[in-house]
This record gives sequence, C-alpha cells and structure tokens, in this order.
Amino acid sequence: MYKLRTRQGRTADTTKNCPLQNPKTMRAFLLFLAVALSAAAAELEDSCLACMCYVSSNGCVMPDGVCRTTTWSEVCGPWAVTKPYWEDAHKPGGEFYTCMADWDCNEQTVRAYLDRYVENPFANCETYARTHYGGPWGMNEDYATDYWLLVKDCLDNGLFTPPPNVE
Repeated sequence: MYKLRTRQGRTADTTKNCPLQNPKTMRAFLLFLAVALSAAAAELEDSCLACMCYVSSNGCVMPDGVCRTTTWSEVCGPWAVTKPYWEDAHKPGGEFYTCMADWDCNEQTVRAYLDRYVENPFANCETYARTHYGGPWGMNEDYATDYWLLVKDCLDNGLFTPPPNVE
C-alpha cells in the first residue's frame, strides 16, 4: 500500500479505489490477459515449414534410404531430423525410423519440437528456422544463421514446394 500526498497536503490511500482489489475484477482481468496473450501466440506458417523442408533436403523430398549420415550425426526425413530431436518432440509415431519414413510424422515431429522450444509469443520464421537447425541453445550460432539465410532466400524467392499429400 502506498500513501500519496494530495495537493491539499492530505495523504491518500492508493489501494482504496483500485478496481483490481476486488477479487471478481482481478479474476476477470487475469482471464482477459490470458486470452489476449494466447491470441498473440506465434504460429509456424506453412511457407516457413516448407522452406525449412526445402533447405533441409534439397527440395523438400523424402531422401532415398530415409536417413543419411553427416559429419556430425545421422539425419532422417525431409527435415533432416536426428533421433535426439525426435525424442525432444516426445517421440511421435512411437518408433524413430518408422516415423522418419512417414511425411506426416516428420512434420508432426518438427512442429512438436518447435512448440516445445520456441516460447516467444511473437516468434517469426527466423526464430523457428534457427531453433530447428541450431536447437534451443544453438540458435545464435553461425551455422544456424547460415541455415536461416537459406530459408530466407527460399521464402523471398518462392523456391519451396509444399510436401506431397500422402494418403
């Protein structure tokens, strides 16, 4: 509680007329705030996801053999997902290699991973791309910047093609 001095020299209790002192008003305000913040939540746009796929697999294609070994890890599927990435996404599909061979499960993995690690309600494609490639702790590394610039080029030049609809 704060005391303010009025022009007449008297003190005024600042909590006396505060509408948030009323529990009903406070609950209504908190509900409004929660709704407003959830409405402002960022959403991963399809074009961003498609360009991440395009860059990760040289054209957003399911690689022959589904997985390939790079200098740093085995990556699988059109988004070049690693097993730890899939595990961080809460293991959609139940089995890693089965999931990686399935377009929908690949996309579900990427979306779940980014939902877990991108907490900024105002995130944009750059944040999603950097987090996808660099992880939550490597998104500011040079390699994540290089990846983002490729994704940005894809977005700027309309290079992506949406993944095929697999029935």
